[in-house]
Amino acid sequence: MDEYISTKDHPKAKDVNLKLKVPIGWEIMEADRPNIVKKFVNGNNSYMILIKDYMTFVSRNEAKEMLSDQEFTNEFINEAISFFKNPQILNQNIVTVDKYPTLEFTVKGEAERLGYKFGMIMKFWFIFYEDKIIALQGGGIDNAEFKVLEHLYSSITNSVVFPEQYN
Repeated sequence: MDEYISTKDHPKAKDVNLKLKVPIGWEIMEADRPNIVKKFVNGNNSYMILIKDYMTFVSRNEAKEMLSDQEFTNEFINEAISFFKNPQILNQNIVTVDKYPTLEFTVKGEAERLGYKFGMIMKFWFIFYEDKIIALQGGGIDNAEFKVLEHLYSSITNSVVFPEQYN
């Protein structure tokens, strides 16, 4: 991983300024769906940055409290993975991404596009950032390649910096 890219001043970033490192050799693309700020692509694998408005402002302490509520996290995960058929949650944790409480989980299941069904596996990080939810997600076809790339997805997420908190 080499260079940082920033969401600062990106029209879909909703005023969230974050920067993170892009894997060497991965293509940086503008996404064609709403809320997807950027995506990095390599073959059938991708890593995306999504930013959505949240219903209210949430402090870091409030976010920690919300994430400690198992019922809240289960509902949140179920909504996030609703596009999967037969989803299987492989793991879930509460972690910190640059001082922000984050829900991390990995899920595998079946997806369908134009009648073609295929197994997918994805790793998600949902960062509760003030009045926004930032979703970072890496994944692809459910095969051995994911195991190799899972560490890379974690490294990308670990490179996230929210510069404004250091001003």
